[in-house]
Amino acid sequence: MLRHVLPIGAAALLASCSSLPVPGGASPGATTEEARQIIQQSAARHGNGWNVYRKVKVEYTGEWSPIAERLQPGLTDSGFRKSSVEIFQPSAGKVRQIHKGPLGTKTVDRQRSQIQVIFNGTASSDGDVLDSAALVADAYTAFLFGPSWLSRKGADFKRIGERMLDGESCHLIAGRLSPGFGLSDEDQFIAWIGRDSSLMRRFQFTLNGLDSTRGADVDVTFSDFRKAADGSVWPGNFVEYIQRPLLAKAHQWRMTSLELDGAHSLTFNGR
Repeated sequence: MLRHVLPIGAAALLASCSSLPVPGGASPGATTEEARQIIQQSAARHGNGWNVYRKVKVEYTGEWSPIAERLQPGLTDSGFRKSSVEIFQPSAGKVRQIHKGPLGTKTVDRQRSQIQVIFNGTASSDGDVLDSAALVADAYTAFLFGPSWLSRKGADFKRIGERMLDGESCHLIAGRLSPGFGLSDEDQFIAWIGRDSSLMRRFQFTLNGLDSTRGADVDVTFSDFRKAADGSVWPGNFVEYIQRPLLAKAHQWRMTSLELDGAHSLTFNGR
């Protein structure tokens, strides 16, 4: 996630050498029905979280890379986004994020197309702040709920091949989100679904919701999967890389606790 314009020298040094396919750039593969079935099977393997739960509460802690902080300070907002408590109410389309960092507390309330951001008790009316917060809230919903969210929100699913990731062959399922993340009219994505595990192992997507990130794409890989008491499966570790127009690590964060409808819980011991 980076500013669209870089000095010429920096752009040369940071030229992308990503080996990942470009979201939205691949020709159609297998049938839409096959691809949708793969996504739905993955959603079932994870526990269909977006369709099942009334309220999901998760806690995260993480670190931003220096290059991400420097190139996209509005999105990273690392003065506030060091740890967070995030509450999702899928049926209401509602997300609340309570971020904490060295500068204090930032609260984001996102409900469908509405967004409110409060810094240390004071509401912000800054357009860039609101637009960035909307993009982040939507993206983190996709990261947590994965294929069950994509099966509801996505369209034009295509299987575009297979790639290996951490020893498992993964189906690459391309699709489209309309609207996209934040204020984007449309974003493209590629979900990597394990052939054997049916888990969503990686998520690539475009960032068209901000002028400063339009044309860029990033990916998040998921690991340290844990099973809750009800059988649902959740990733505990997340690593984000910018893929284009430069290749660089952006963010790594960990789930420290998870609560499902106030009953089923997981503790990750900060790992």
